[in-house]
Amino acid sequence: MPCARLIEDKNDTDAQKIYDEHFPLYKNYDWCSSWDGTKYDLVFYGVSGYTGYLMMEYLKRVSLKRTAESFTFAFAGRTPGRVQELRDREFAGTIWEDTPVMQMSYDDPYSIIDLVKSARCIINVAGPYMLTQGELMIDCCITMGVHYCDISGEIPWSRRITPLHRYAERNGAFIIPSAASAGGFPDLCTFLCAKKAREDYGEELRKAICYVNGGGAVATASGGTLKTRATMASGGDDTRKMMGDPYALGGFVPDRDRHGVKLLGSGALG
Repeated sequence: MPCARLIEDKNDTDAQKIYDEHFPLYKNYDWCSSWDGTKYDLVFYGVSGYTGYLMMEYLKRVSLKRTAESFTFAFAGRTPGRVQELRDREFAGTIWEDTPVMQMSYDDPYSIIDLVKSARCIINVAGPYMLTQGELMIDCCITMGVHYCDISGEIPWSRRITPLHRYAERNGAFIIPSAASAGGFPDLCTFLCAKKAREDYGEELRKAICYVNGGGAVATASGGTLKTRATMASGGDDTRKMMGDPYALGGFVPDRDRHGVKLLGSGALG
């Protein structure tokens, strides 16, 4: 019987030509994409709710007026009509009133591919993240070298995507969860304080306490935040334990107590 394997010394130029033509299309998803070729610096996903409103307000009043560097952007959501309604309300009569709005749904992988191909960086504000299949978007970003940022405060979500870190490093994609006031700002301020103490005094920062003052009118939790809290509460004991564990994302117990006094092991007392 003839051997089923390809004969190695056979010069099958036609097969090689077909392979060379189609394999690059497979690798960059062109075979299943309807992307029009337009690439935006930023794509904001999930901007039909309260957080989307705040983002559009900030863009209109601050970023687009004060930035020294111009940038392109687009909006996206699961239901484009709701995003367009908010865009029309916020940007009517401005030069950004026709900002593109794209559709993406986690149950449509092709729409995820098209969205990621359209962006240099995606800002995802569609939570609660634990209830989504957001890993699909992040995995696609990593594959295409697109940066990703979200505003999650959900430790279990960060734990879920941690295994993707090594792939992101390999492809040069920055994946940044929890980049909001509850996570990003305190982390950055604590890092800079620790860096300053190390450089100026040769000391390591042992403890940090962050205080936040929002100012303005009395604020309360948004609908999205309340939904996230409900998700955390219904997640079971493991989720609640993870949310209350300061070392859930790594770190260690320091060898000094909260007053800066060095702790001695039982062996040192003998």
